[in-house]
Amino acid sequence: MKYVRLLEELRKEDLSLAGGKGVNLGELVLAGMKVPQGFVLTVEGYRRCLKSIHLPEVNVQDLSALKNAATKIQMEIENVDLSDEITLEVLEAYRKMGSPKVAVRSSATAEDLLRASFAGQQESYLNIQEESAVLKAIKKCWASLWAPRAVYYRSLQGFGESEVTLAVIIQEMAPHEVSGVVFTVNPLSNDPSELMINAAYGVGEALVQGEIIPDQWLARRPDGAVLKFTPAPKKGLSPSPLTRPGYPARGCLTSQQVRELACLCLRIEKHFDGVPQDIEWSYGLGEFYLLQSRPITTI
Repeated sequence: MKYVRLLEELRKEDLSLAGGKGVNLGELVLAGMKVPQGFVLTVEGYRRCLKSIHLPEVNVQDLSALKNAATKIQMEIENVDLSDEITLEVLEAYRKMGSPKVAVRSSATAEDLLRASFAGQQESYLNIQEESAVLKAIKKCWASLWAPRAVYYRSLQGFGESEVTLAVIIQEMAPHEVSGVVFTVNPLSNDPSELMINAAYGVGEALVQGEIIPDQWLARRPDGAVLKFTPAPKKGLSPSPLTRPGYPARGCLTSQQVRELACLCLRIEKHFDGVPQDIEWSYGLGEFYLLQSRPITTI
C-alpha cells in the first residue's frame, strides 16, 4: 500500500512518515508489548490531499488574527475530498481489522520528541465506528494540526510550518476497565528511585487531558513495590469508585497490578535506551494494553 502502514511495520526510523506517536507504537510492538491492532495513514496522505494548505502571513502573538486564520484553514481541511486511492486503502485496512470501534489519533512529525512532546496539541477521537465516521475523523485530525494553540506552540518551539505534517493512527479501542499514565521517573521530584502511576476507571482521555484527579501511586524501581498511595478525592455525595463492589479497597489497581504495570513500563524504558518515559495504558479482560509512550521532556 502507498499510504497505509500497519503498526507492526513501523520503527523509529519512520518518524518522517508516521509521526512520533505512530513510530513509538511500532516500537512498543517490537518490544513485545500488548498493543491494540491498528494502522497509520502516513503523512503522504496529508500531503496528497492538502497540498495548498498553508498559514498566511500572520503575527502569532496576535491571538485574534491567529485564531481567524487558523479557523479558516481548519474549515477548509474538514471540507476537503479524500482521494479515491486513500479512501480505498484506509477502508481496506479498517475492514481487515474487522471494522471495530477505533481510536483515531493524530501523529505529528514534530511530536513525542526528546526536546518537545507536543502532548495534547492535536486531537484524538475515541469509539469511532462505521467507515464514513472514520474518514471524517481523519480530516478532523488533520485539521487539529492547525488549531490556534498548536500553531502557537510550534512557533514557540521554533518549528516552521513547512517542517510539520500529520499522520493519523486508526487503532482498535482497547478494553478499558481502568486506564492511566505511568511516568517511569517521578516527574515531580525527578527521583530516579521511584516511578509514578496515575489511574482512573474507564477511558483515560479525561485523565490524560488533566480533567480529572486520579488515584496515584509512587512505586519503587525496579520491583514496583508501592511506596505511597493517594486516592482520588471523592466528589460531593456520590459513591466513590473506590468502594464499588468487586474492586480493591485501595484504589482502582491492586498492589500486584501496580507491580506488574511498573515492570512492564520499565521494560519499555529499557527498549527506549533508558530514556524516562510517559506511558499511556489501559487494563481490561485481565491484561494491560499499552497505548503510547513518549519521553518525559521535563526531566
